[in-house]
Amino acid sequence: MHERLSSQTRTAKVAQLMADTLALYGVEFLFGMEDPVYLYHHLDRTKIRPITIRDEKHGAIMAHGYAKMSKRPGICTSTFGPGATNLITGLLESQKSSIPVIALIQEIPANQRERNASSEIDHIAALTPFTKKVLRIDTPERCCEVIRRAFRSATSGRPGPVAILCPADIMNIETTADTYAELEFATFPASRPRAAKAEIEMAAGLLASAERPVIIAGGGSILSGASQEVIDLAERLGAPVATTMNGRGTIPDSHPLSAGTLGSSTSGIYGRGHISNEAVSKADVVLIVGSRTGQICYMNWQQPGPETRIIHLDIDPEEPGRNFRTDVTLIGDARETLAELIASPVTNKPGRSGAIGEALVAKNNEWKASFKEISTSTAIPMRPECVLGEISNRMDPQTILVTDASYVTGWAFSHIDNVSVGGRILSPRGTGGIGWSLPAALGAKLADPSAKVVCLTGDGAFGYVMAEMETAARCDIPVVVVVINNATLGFQKHFEQKLFDEYGECDLSDIDHAVLAKALHCDGERVEDPAEIPAAVDRGLKSKKLYLIDVVVDNRAMAPILGLDRDGDAPTSH
Repeated sequence: MHERLSSQTRTAKVAQLMADTLALYGVEFLFGMEDPVYLYHHLDRTKIRPITIRDEKHGAIMAHGYAKMSKRPGICTSTFGPGATNLITGLLESQKSSIPVIALIQEIPANQRERNASSEIDHIAALTPFTKKVLRIDTPERCCEVIRRAFRSATSGRPGPVAILCPADIMNIETTADTYAELEFATFPASRPRAAKAEIEMAAGLLASAERPVIIAGGGSILSGASQEVIDLAERLGAPVATTMNGRGTIPDSHPLSAGTLGSSTSGIYGRGHISNEAVSKADVVLIVGSRTGQICYMNWQQPGPETRIIHLDIDPEEPGRNFRTDVTLIGDARETLAELIASPVTNKPGRSGAIGEALVAKNNEWKASFKEISTSTAIPMRPECVLGEISNRMDPQTILVTDASYVTGWAFSHIDNVSVGGRILSPRGTGGIGWSLPAALGAKLADPSAKVVCLTGDGAFGYVMAEMETAARCDIPVVVVVINNATLGFQKHFEQKLFDEYGECDLSDIDHAVLAKALHCDGERVEDPAEIPAAVDRGLKSKKLYLIDVVVDNRAMAPILGLDRDGDAPTSH
């Protein structure tokens, strides 16, 4: 039980009261550009550090990265109008990935609304589709109450983003209000309801009767902190554990029951996703834990198959049954509900884990042997697998891997080992939008300063965010950035070639991003020979500031996306 903080009735400017309330919630950073202006000028900067960014979208993404690694809501800010709309891409990813982000947005004064004031927009209409709630401080005395409502909403149920509109005239009014924080909503998940006992018993019975059970661990397994419970249940049942992309990190790849990341992004050429896909396709019962059952991981919704019995556990009652006929629906927190399943005596099936684990280990070892051939190639231009193999060799429990979308996702989730129990891997798999990894990596580093943070991106995606290297230098945020530089929009190019036997304007200029990094007060180097990769990665990991490794790769190399590398249906957009 959280200690109840005493409430203090105070008289001060609204902005001061809000700043004090944010501090009581333990807010450490504001990611934005000094708006709402009155709020910024009332901050105690010994407690809350502003991180001034180069684009509001990147501030929202930094808040996401911070929240994912700290288990606390990330706070981003913006001015009104175009500043607020710049937040939308970042808030959308947080919404789809169930990450609590609170956006504080300067709003025009009430007496200027609907008069074509400078940069005026209807913020509520613009932001509502991308948030759980849009709140506005309409009366001064309720300012702290609105902050508390935002934290409650962002962290409760299925977590997600909340926006607070802060009218400039209200922010500068003196008022009296109660300043306190509800600390149970300062972290997430704030509430942990358990599924109903009758449904838990039904699920336990179905799992006990299964001959080939499989667990699919989605992003909810990570957000709930349910990794150990997933592993414990898998060991009791003798069930392989496949993960979605957002669920990557639930189980270490070294565990005998780890089947890897399932879906089409990891099961093409050189990919290991065929192992998890095969396990799911052969399962007679599948337990889905915290997953929105999206198109890519569930193979265009063709797996699990129609004969597979499905149990779906999720905090959101709208998700079970959305895409698959569901035999047992469990609505509740993943960690707490799995604990109930583990406690059921019928889910304990001694002796099964060993043989099933041995078979999975053999399949994983077979894949590793085939991957080693390509990851140790000495060809120039090099294969991207060369740098991925070196990153994988250096992963440890203190390393956070942040990947971008598109090709980088498939390469990373297939080729880089997860060595931790719990989520140390971040990726924008809610929407799959590129240009995400660098700001997310900066937010993750601020959440865990002792961690080694490796940001993996393509050159196309990096073009969206490269200015934030200046932010990293100015704010002293050291991360390693690895740019897979093929001088083209790789997925789009190969997708068009698949469809039309030709491609349009997909090729990009040859840019040495390491030179750009140095111009922005960071450090780095360009690598064209795979023999130079190990030393370059080690130099990056030892650097005290952002270190960019510009890795020039063969632009014919494809990620392990099923369907892109062979005849058949064109792949889903990644």
